[in-house]
Formats: sequence, structure tokens, C-alpha cells
Amino acid sequence: MNIGELLIYLNVPLVISAIIYNYYYIKQEKTKYKDYLEKILFSVFLIYTFCIILLFYYFLKTDLTFEYVSDYSSKDLSFWYKISGVWAGRDGTLLIWGWATIMTINAERLLDKGNQKQKELTSLICCILLLSLCIIQLFINPFTKNNITPVEGNGLNPLLISPYMIVHPPIVFISYGMIVMLYASGMANLITREKSWNETIKRWGRSSWIGMSLALIIGGYWAYMTLGWGGYWAWDPVETAGLLPWLSMTTLLHTSIMSRRKNDYKLLGPVLAMLTFVLVLLESFVTRGGIWTSVHSFIVDETGGAWSKLWFVLENDVSVRGFFIMMILSIITTIYLITRNYEATEIEVKKYKKIEDYLNEDNTFFAAIYTQLLILTVTLVLLLVRAKGYLTPEVFEVRLAPFIVLLSAIFTMHTLRPFIETKKIVIIVSLGMVFSLIYSITTNGRAWLFGAMIPWAFICGYSIFRYMWHYKTKKILPMLRAWGPYTAHLGIMLILIGYCLSYGLGNETSVTLEENKRTITGNFILELDDIKMEPNRDEMELIASIKLKDKDSGKTVIEDVLIKKIQEGSGQNETVPYLKHELHRDLYLTLNDAKPSDGENASSATITVREIPGIILVWMGSFLTIIGMLITMFTEWKPGKEWLRNMGKKVPDH
Repeated sequence: MNIGELLIYLNVPLVISAIIYNYYYIKQEKTKYKDYLEKILFSVFLIYTFCIILLFYYFLKTDLTFEYVSDYSSKDLSFWYKISGVWAGRDGTLLIWGWATIMTINAERLLDKGNQKQKELTSLICCILLLSLCIIQLFINPFTKNNITPVEGNGLNPLLISPYMIVHPPIVFISYGMIVMLYASGMANLITREKSWNETIKRWGRSSWIGMSLALIIGGYWAYMTLGWGGYWAWDPVETAGLLPWLSMTTLLHTSIMSRRKNDYKLLGPVLAMLTFVLVLLESFVTRGGIWTSVHSFIVDETGGAWSKLWFVLENDVSVRGFFIMMILSIITTIYLITRNYEATEIEVKKYKKIEDYLNEDNTFFAAIYTQLLILTVTLVLLLVRAKGYLTPEVFEVRLAPFIVLLSAIFTMHTLRPFIETKKIVIIVSLGMVFSLIYSITTNGRAWLFGAMIPWAFICGYSIFRYMWHYKTKKILPMLRAWGPYTAHLGIMLILIGYCLSYGLGNETSVTLEENKRTITGNFILELDDIKMEPNRDEMELIASIKLKDKDSGKTVIEDVLIKKIQEGSGQNETVPYLKHELHRDLYLTLNDAKPSDGENASSATITVREIPGIILVWMGSFLTIIGMLITMFTEWKPGKEWLRNMGKKVPDH
């Protein structure tokens, strides 16, 4: 047994010891138990850190005696791609997940100044969940050695050789480590019913939300740049499953606002924290286990339906079985605590006399939260239905569109209520809903996406800017406090507009051209000037020289080459997308096939030209969403508040 394996096995008894000392400290409140607990937790953190450093070393050294290294590395990989091999498979990503979990436990114990019982119970539950991850890690140990050392490693999958591979997976699993803390805190809150858990949500909920948002954004752009991954969003099972905890976390953060202000949502907040973790386990289980067909799966799936693959994986993969057990136990625990607390909850029935009473601040906020939950539920149902067979993106869009419109309407009512008479808001919102409905019914193809979105772009956009203008003030702290969340809202709105614009009005045309010929494709004239084949290391490159001209003006938009690579031996093809960013659109060209002249027939190539309008709005919106949350966090961070107050004092009065 090597040092890495030994440390992985050592984590299990250490975490069990931490659970025991934590339990006795809760029961007896003896300081010595707390001291032992904190020393053990810090020791586990050091072990996890050392294991990750050790794994980095083996990958940089390309030590092929280790099975995990030989599976995901090779000597010809560059420095950064060797490092990326650490999280290219399940073994390494689980190690990072465990490291992030123990890091969060130690950090929370230092930062939590609230109720002692809530704090210790949260640590206890966290340790139990960490123990589960440690046990699963025993079966997918990255330090297991090969029986026979291979001459060369497998290297990274060509699709993973990307700069985004360096940052995307670590962000995902560090965020998951924070979500373990949220589950534990939510569960502890349902047991202790202490309000102090809201500070935990502020710390780790917002941090994990930023992490998941970054992961979705980076993953989306990565998919956009990699042919065959369906663009920046294709409703792939991993993409959709990754969206679910983000939706749940978004709802949780909105819920926690009202919980802090008015001590409301005492049950819903903890339930959402626990649900987020359950959805993370669902994603880890169904996608990392290869149960659902996905380009992102770590395991190549067997043939057959979802159920047959489920039983096959559970029977043959102990680690996936562990995630399944964790998920089932978490669901049972969540349902039990919900039932126990729901019975003790008193429901107050309020009476309303006029429309302003129905659409008051609390009710519109409440409606927005539950509409987000509806969106989450519909997305989850569609994901489960998709397991039986492929669903086109249009199915998701059509099913979710009414709820997005409803959420936009509620958001408008909540935001404009202080500034505009309620009846006028209802009229505006009703007209927007009627326009969307009529346009979507009467439009053919996917253009309905853009047309139905138009009124909400104006209505919600006005709502956001009207709210932000109201808080334009000389004092920078209150202004940024108000602007932070609405900057994030503006970002999400731009993402939705960009999605509807690019998918709704985008066009794609594939044509087959002979050399020195031209043809009309969409809004362009495509010319094929030359086709040639060039050897390059262990692959052959098909190269097509092309010109793309605007159909109306005749102006040359692109004059370059398109490339398709064919691996020698395996015969695998890799199409290299050609992407040109413009302010109002992207042009996305691919060489699908090429046939050199055989004497009788001229050289020809099959080329696809995609025109994607408004895609820049997606990336701008993504940036604003993250910036908005960072502003919110900074304005509630004590040093940040002090700095902004001092900045406000320096602003002269006029």
C-alpha cells in the first residue's frame, strides 16, 4: 500500500472519530471534546490537501504506475493539461469534493458566531456526509496502482483538451463541497429551529451560487466552442441536471432574504437547502454513472434503456451504488423532517378586500419564489422523462416558457408596485401575456421564442432600471445594496433574451460544393477555393480554403481555411469549428466532409454555415449576473461596508 492509498484509508477512521467527539460534545459540552474534534477536523483537511498535492505530483511526473494517471495523462501533454488530468475522472473529482467539504467545515467553525447547538449539529451532519464521501472514495481511489505498468498513458479525451478544462471541473466540485454544508445547516435548523442558520446561507449559499453560475457559464462557452456538444445550451442531461441545483439555490437565496427580514419561510428555506444537495447527488449519480446518455458522462454507457443501465451500474459499480444510497437516505431524511415540522406549522389565513392587498410585497415575493419552484419541478420532470428517450430542446422551451412569462409578470408587479399604481401594472402585464400567447401560437418554427420574449424585454427591463434609478443616491452603500441584486436580475434577463434571439432567429445551412464553385447559403455567398490534405504528426488534416460574402453587399466577411482532422490508425474525426465573433452575431462554420479529386470527379466539400444573432447578450448577461452577486456580498461584508461608508463621506454635498 502506497502513501496515497494509506492516507485515503486513514480519512475514514479520522472522520468517524470526529463524529464521535462531536456527538459527545453536543451531549456533555466538555471543552476537551471540542478541542479533540477541531484537531481531527484540521488533520483531515491537511490529509486531503496533501493527497491532492501528491496527485498533482504524480500527474506532472506522468507516473504511469498509477492506474488513474495512466487513464488520463501521457508524457506529451503540456503542464496545464497534465494538471487537468487530476479532475478528468471520477476519482479525482471526488477527492476535490471531499477536500472542499472538509475545508468548508473548518471554515464554518471559525466563522459561525451563532447558536452553539446549531453550529455543532451542523458540523456533526457535515461529518456524516463527509464520511459517506470518504467511504465511496475507497472504491474509486486515485492512488490504486496498475498490475502492469503501461508504456504510454491514454492521455486526455480530445474534447477535454481545452483551456476550460483547467478551471471548469474544480469550480463545480468546490461548489458541491459548500452545498454539503448547506444541507447539514438546513437539517440542523429543522431540528433546532434556530434563525442563526441564515448567516450560513449568506456565506456558503452565495459562494456556491457564484461557483455554480461560473460553472454553467464556462461549461456553456466550452460547449459552444466544441463541435458536437450542442452549442452553449442543448438541454443535455448533465447540463439540465447541473441547472437544477442552481435553480434550487437561486430560490433558496430569495427565500433567505424574507427569512432574515420578517422571520418567514421557516420551513421552506431549510427544505430548499436540503433539496439542493439532493439534486447535486442526483446529478452525480445519473450522469457520472453513465445511466443517462451524455457527452459529459465519465463512464461509457451500455446499450439499453435507462432502467436496464441503472441496474447494470448499481450491480457493477460500488461507487455509483454509494451515491445512490446517499441520495435515497438524504431524500428520506428530508421528507421526514419536512413532515415533522409541517405538522407543527401554523398557517395564518389573511383576508383581502382589493387588488392592492392581493399584490402586496409579501404576496408577490411569495408568488415569485413558488414560480421558481414550479420551473424547477417542470425541469426535473422533463429530465426524468428524457431518460426514456431523447427530447428535443423545443420540448423544454415550450413547456418552460409559460412559467418564465409568469415569473416575469410577478417580478414586474413586485418591482414596480412602489412606483406605479397596481391596476396599471396589471394592465401592462396582461397585455404582455396576451401578446406572447398570440405571437407564439401564430408563428412557425422557433422564431416564436424571440417574438414572445419581446414585450418582457421591455417590461422587465423598464422595471429593473426604474428600481435602480430610484436608489440613485449620493451615499454609495445603500445605492450598491439596492443595485447588486438587480444587476444580477438584469444579467439573467439578458441571458434569456440572448437565448431566445440566438436560437429563435439563428439559421443554419449545409451545402456541398465543388472546388472553385460558389453557392448561396442563408444570407451569404459561399465560395470554395481549394481543398488539400496535409499530414500532421499522427493525423491527417483536410483543409478547405473558403470565402464567405454578404449576399446583399457582396462584401467579404470571412476569407480563411476550415479544418477537419482524421486520426491515423483509429480513423476518428475531429472537426475544428471556425468561429468569428461580431457585435451583433457570431458566424460559426464547420467542414463536415471533404473529398479530393479522384480524376473523374472534382474535389468537393460539405460545409455548414451558422449565423447566430444576439449571442453576445448571453455572455454579457452572464458577466452581469456574477458581478451583481459579488456587489451584494461586498456590501454585506463588514470591511466592505466600512470602506463604502468612508467612500460615501468623501462625496461632497451640492
